[in-house]
Amino acid sequence: MSRWLRIDLHIHSALSACALPEMTPNNIVNMASVLGLDVIAVTDHHAAANVLPILDLAQQAGIICIPGIEVQSREDVHLLCYFQTYQPLRAFTDFVTSLLDPQIQLPKNLGKQLIFDETDTIIGEESRFLHQSIPLSTEELWRVAESFGACCLPAHIDRPAFGILSQLGFIPPSLPVKVVEVTMGQLARPSKHLPLDGMAVITASDAHSLEQMVTPGHSQLHPSLNSVTRIWQWLRNPQIDLLRSFQSELEDQ
Repeated sequence: MSRWLRIDLHIHSALSACALPEMTPNNIVNMASVLGLDVIAVTDHHAAANVLPILDLAQQAGIICIPGIEVQSREDVHLLCYFQTYQPLRAFTDFVTSLLDPQIQLPKNLGKQLIFDETDTIIGEESRFLHQSIPLSTEELWRVAESFGACCLPAHIDRPAFGILSQLGFIPPSLPVKVVEVTMGQLARPSKHLPLDGMAVITASDAHSLEQMVTPGHSQLHPSLNSVTRIWQWLRNPQIDLLRSFQSELEDQ
């Protein structure tokens, strides 16, 4: 690829109870293809069962797919965790799901937590309510994720709920945060008042429906970042000149 890569690293499948049933592996990959996305990540709440079929389908479609997951700390902070391969993601997922409270029931107003195969056939359903906090602080959860091989970043820091700023009021200096995510499109607008401090800022849809994937403002990565490993390494140690995002707009405001 010689052009900049359009990315969306925060998409939910129907395994997330807050996502619509239409968020199947094929629908997600097909929509990504229609939108001209080059890199995606499906990051369900404390779950990764749908990542495997999406990895295969994305490869067939010529789309880079980063294995990922969204986790929720004791303080209700959402973190996005990305891996180079599926195996460590699966191991980390097994760990975090072991910490879920089985007494917390799936709210009746939310959808089923569906598991699919590559043909979008439902092959299972998660009975545990996944969208809950686990009993680890944000810093503890970050460190544990890293021990499994994850690269972490705070999700939707511009939102009034479940963001590190809304929940903690600041970004702990002990956290090695180098990249943050802000939501794009109609869901939120980035502000010059965010404490970016030279951090790389990526935009993502946090889509829970196919319609939400259709939002303007996708971040773009340099053509040289054309593999899972290279993107993962960039997320760990970002070079700002390899990113096109809201950051320049923020600095100009």
